[in-house]
Amino acid sequence: MRKTSLVLVLVLIAGTAVVLAAQTTGMVTDAETGQSFPSSEEFGGSAHTLIGVGAFEAFGAFNVYGAGFYVETDSAKRSWQRFLGNQGAAFVENGQVNWAGLKDSLALYQWIYSGSFAKGIWIKVVREVSRQEVLDMHEDLMRKLVDDYDTASTQSPLKDYINAVANDGVVGDELRIWARGTTIYVKGSRGELVTIANAGSIVRVVWQLWFGAQPISVPLRRAFVEDIENLGGPTPAP
Repeated sequence: MRKTSLVLVLVLIAGTAVVLAAQTTGMVTDAETGQSFPSSEEFGGSAHTLIGVGAFEAFGAFNVYGAGFYVETDSAKRSWQRFLGNQGAAFVENGQVNWAGLKDSLALYQWIYSGSFAKGIWIKVVREVSRQEVLDMHEDLMRKLVDDYDTASTQSPLKDYINAVANDGVVGDELRIWARGTTIYVKGSRGELVTIANAGSIVRVVWQLWFGAQPISVPLRRAFVEDIENLGGPTPAP
């Protein structure tokens, strides 16, 4: 299996790893961790559609998380149709999408990061991880994404986000992170819902972090869009 290093503490496994779709149950299973995610799930009371699953590896040695990435169904599908007619038009011919080419394109990831539709990630812990390890992971990645990280990490909203997600994790723990507009929500399986308002300055950073810090390589980001077909092809003109 091909693996590409993100930083010393985090790797999103893609390469030749594939996901196993169980069509009868509407579940998609990450082959690396065995964690399954429904093709449709609610975040904050709003229906979201799964567009990919992946595994995160720590210290180049073992998987820590399995995760599914979601976009809000209604707003993302409307945005998706506009995208296929504009930035993604080069990947559409005679009403058919070149899915393989699109998944390798920067245009797709710009759409994900910049789109105003809500997004969410469902994370499942598959190996014990300490709060300090999670803190180290975020610091290593966010230093690549945030200007003057040392100052920003001591102030809202970045400080609030890091405090919300950096917790000790044991096998079976889950963490959900979603964003709507400029508000980020974090809900762990053992804690209360954390609402981070006025977080517009870091919303894009949060999604870039989970897809992999810059420069983003294809093997790192590909798993989280492997099921982008769930959003459908272009709608025929009336």
